[in-house]
Amino acid sequence: MPISRERFEQGGKRYSIEERILTFLREHDQQAYNVREVTEVVMEAGWSESNVEQPFEDEEHVGWVLDVATVSSILDRLVDNGALERRVVDTGTGERSYYRTRAV
Repeated sequence: MPISRERFEQGGKRYSIEERILTFLREHDQQAYNVREVTEVVMEAGWSESNVEQPFEDEEHVGWVLDVATVSSILDRLVDNGALERRVVDTGTGERSYYRTRAV
Protein backbone atom coordinates (compact mmCIF):
# COMPACT_ATOMS: atom_id res chain seq x y z
CA MET A 1 0.00 0.00 0.00
CA PRO A 2 1.49 3.37 -0.96
CA ILE A 3 2.18 5.98 1.73
CA SER A 4 2.16 9.75 1.60
CA ARG A 5 5.28 11.82 1.03
CA GLU A 6 4.99 13.18 4.57
CA ARG A 7 4.93 9.68 6.04
CA PHE A 8 7.88 8.70 3.87
CA GLU A 9 9.88 11.71 5.08
CA GLN A 10 9.29 10.64 8.71
CA GLY A 11 11.01 7.32 8.09
CA GLY A 12 14.61 6.68 9.07
CA LYS A 13 17.44 6.01 6.65
CA ARG A 14 18.94 2.55 6.47
CA TYR A 15 22.64 1.94 6.41
CA SER A 16 24.39 1.16 3.15
CA ILE A 17 25.05 -2.56 2.88
CA GLU A 18 27.67 -1.90 0.21
CA GLU A 19 29.57 0.46 2.50
CA ARG A 20 29.38 -2.01 5.39
CA ILE A 21 30.78 -4.78 3.17
CA LEU A 22 33.67 -2.62 1.99
CA THR A 23 34.44 -1.41 5.51
CA PHE A 24 34.42 -4.93 6.92
CA LEU A 25 36.63 -6.37 4.18
CA ARG A 26 39.07 -3.44 4.39
CA GLU A 27 39.35 -3.89 8.16
CA HIS A 28 40.05 -7.60 7.62
CA ASP A 29 42.22 -7.36 4.52
CA GLN A 30 44.45 -10.29 5.47
CA GLN A 31 41.58 -12.74 5.09
CA ALA A 32 38.94 -13.66 2.52
CA TYR A 33 35.32 -14.45 3.32
CA ASN A 34 32.50 -16.33 1.60
CA VAL A 35 29.09 -14.78 1.02
CA ARG A 36 27.54 -16.40 4.09
CA GLU A 37 30.28 -15.09 6.38
CA VAL A 38 29.95 -11.59 4.96
CA THR A 39 26.18 -11.71 5.32
CA GLU A 40 26.40 -12.71 8.99
CA VAL A 41 28.63 -9.71 9.68
CA VAL A 42 26.96 -6.94 7.72
CA MET A 43 23.24 -7.63 7.93
CA GLU A 44 21.37 -6.32 10.93
CA ALA A 45 18.18 -7.79 12.30
CA GLY A 46 15.23 -6.20 10.60
CA TRP A 47 16.98 -5.38 7.35
CA SER A 48 15.41 -8.08 5.23
CA GLU A 49 12.38 -7.18 3.20
CA SER A 50 10.87 -10.59 3.94
CA ASN A 51 8.21 -9.00 6.11
CA VAL A 52 5.95 -8.59 3.13
CA GLU A 53 2.24 -8.63 3.68
CA GLN A 54 1.72 -12.30 2.80
CA PRO A 55 2.69 -14.68 5.64
CA PHE A 56 5.28 -17.41 5.12
CA GLU A 57 5.50 -20.67 7.01
CA ASP A 58 9.13 -20.02 7.84
CA GLU A 59 9.72 -16.27 7.67
CA GLU A 60 13.14 -16.47 9.34
CA HIS A 61 14.39 -18.83 6.64
CA VAL A 62 12.96 -16.67 3.86
CA GLY A 63 14.57 -13.59 5.41
CA TRP A 64 17.94 -15.31 5.57
CA VAL A 65 17.70 -16.36 1.91
CA LEU A 66 16.84 -12.79 0.90
CA ASP A 67 19.72 -11.41 2.97
CA VAL A 68 22.24 -13.80 1.38
CA ALA A 69 20.89 -13.02 -2.10
CA THR A 70 21.19 -9.29 -1.42
CA VAL A 71 24.77 -9.54 -0.18
CA SER A 72 25.72 -11.91 -3.00
CA SER A 73 24.41 -9.46 -5.58
CA ILE A 74 26.30 -6.56 -3.99
CA LEU A 75 29.53 -8.61 -3.78
CA ASP A 76 29.24 -9.46 -7.48
CA ARG A 77 28.71 -5.80 -8.37
CA LEU A 78 31.75 -4.80 -6.27
CA VAL A 79 33.84 -7.42 -8.10
CA ASP A 80 32.58 -6.17 -11.48
CA ASN A 81 33.45 -2.59 -10.48
CA GLY A 82 36.97 -3.58 -9.39
CA ALA A 83 36.57 -2.91 -5.66
CA LEU A 84 36.87 -6.57 -4.62
CA GLU A 85 38.57 -9.76 -5.80
CA ARG A 86 36.77 -13.08 -6.00
CA ARG A 87 38.44 -16.49 -6.05
CA VAL A 88 36.77 -19.89 -6.27
CA VAL A 89 38.38 -22.14 -3.67
CA ASP A 90 38.05 -25.88 -3.14
CA THR A 91 37.11 -26.13 0.54
CA GLY A 92 37.24 -29.91 0.69
CA THR A 93 33.45 -30.08 0.68
CA GLY A 94 33.06 -28.36 -2.67
CA GLU A 95 34.01 -25.14 -4.36
CA ARG A 96 33.04 -21.84 -2.83
CA SER A 97 33.60 -18.21 -3.83
CA TYR A 98 35.63 -16.07 -1.45
CA TYR A 99 35.96 -12.30 -1.49
CA ARG A 100 38.54 -9.79 -0.32
CA THR A 101 39.55 -6.24 -1.03
CA ARG A 102 41.87 -5.72 -3.97
CA ALA A 103 45.55 -6.21 -3.23
CA VAL A 104 47.35 -2.92 -2.80
